[in-house]
Amino acid sequence: MQATSSVVEKDKNKSMTSISSAFAVAGTHSGVGKTTLAIGLVSAFRRRGYDVQPFKAGPDFIDTSLHTLAAGKPSRNLDTFMMSRSAVIQSFRKNTSKVNIVEGVMGLFDGASAAAGGQGSTSHLAKLLDIPIVLVVDASGLAGSVSALVHGYMTFDPSLKFAGVILNRVGSERHRELLEEALRGVTTVFGVIPRDEAVKIPERHLGLFMAHEVDRTVLNGYSKLVEENIDMDSLLEATEVEIPDAEPESQLRAVDGVRIGVAMDEAFCFYYPENLDILRDFGAEVVPFSPLRDALPDVDAFYIGGGYPELYAEQLEENGSLREALVDAIRHGSPLYAECGGLLYCLEQLEDKEMLGLFKGSAKLTNRLHAVGYVEAVAVADNLLFQKGARFRGHEFHYSTVNGVMAKFAYELLKGVGIKSKKDGIFRENVLASYTHLHASGNEKAFIRFLEAAAAR
Repeated sequence: MQATSSVVEKDKNKSMTSISSAFAVAGTHSGVGKTTLAIGLVSAFRRRGYDVQPFKAGPDFIDTSLHTLAAGKPSRNLDTFMMSRSAVIQSFRKNTSKVNIVEGVMGLFDGASAAAGGQGSTSHLAKLLDIPIVLVVDASGLAGSVSALVHGYMTFDPSLKFAGVILNRVGSERHRELLEEALRGVTTVFGVIPRDEAVKIPERHLGLFMAHEVDRTVLNGYSKLVEENIDMDSLLEATEVEIPDAEPESQLRAVDGVRIGVAMDEAFCFYYPENLDILRDFGAEVVPFSPLRDALPDVDAFYIGGGYPELYAEQLEENGSLREALVDAIRHGSPLYAECGGLLYCLEQLEDKEMLGLFKGSAKLTNRLHAVGYVEAVAVADNLLFQKGARFRGHEFHYSTVNGVMAKFAYELLKGVGIKSKKDGIFRENVLASYTHLHASGNEKAFIRFLEAAAAR
């Protein structure tokens, strides 16, 4: 069966709806293979000629880069903790296509707190978007017990829609038969994926390798694995939904002539598409540049996101001419906003290599995770993004530590770790650098404030 994309007018006074396939690829727990299957499904449907739009539940940058590689278009994060309810729905409806695949986060009911199915969870997002769940089960070590496991997930929250399951890491043909027999009458089994260690994306401290580091043959392997083992026609038919059109967007006032230099290379590659979209929507020109190899562009302000500067510290040090030009631009009033990896670049040293030196202090990568999770914060001083007293949400994820910092802190964290003693956001008049990542759809005013600072210069 081919998925349809017809448009149906239900009422002249109501918004139009399109009929598409949309579902959340959820897991019983972390590590069941959601990313592998999501990428494989995106690639396989695209090979069949479908226009596929990937999404990611939660704040992850790495999975979305792999989705983007597979889909040939940007994957979008849908985060019910960092974004408002209306912003999540608007982003989904605005970007939907014929086939829409939302990769979940952790286990189905895991979210920002211990409460099952709360904010930030895949289940919360699926209910908000009114799309069905395709549950991925790591079937290694399971036989008849798989029916109890799946039954529990299906009945825990009766308001969730379940389309069926995909069984992953199945050991043999006999194992497959046992699992399918156990689930007969319980739910639909869309596919049984054999254990295959050869089809695997390598990992490092922050997770899977980024898209620019992955050989295309890996995606081809995932696509082949899906096409050979999943009933894709049944999956499309079972996940057809009506998706209302997005609401008309308000017109933002323009900041004419403003150019924003955005660090974009292997070292700095963690950006939500909306964070760049809002700069463009507000009238600014986004100018990508590489701190690893380029000269400094002629722009009015700079945005340096997260990534892996610790892996490229030597190359960053070697591009001394750019560092000198950037420091000079900052001294002459150009605003700079830096997140996570960008924070490390703003210090004097990273991995004993010379960085920008905008703030006293140094950073080193460690062999353990120092912070991962959502952030709730309040601005304790006026800064580049927030006025004193403003409350906001974000997330943090880092293995590095910052030592010897001598600077004022802009944020007090109500939830999260930050740089030191639940404080984050070191700042000076036209510079703000923090471990906290922000999503523009939940912090639109902060990005507008940044652009206004650029325009004022």
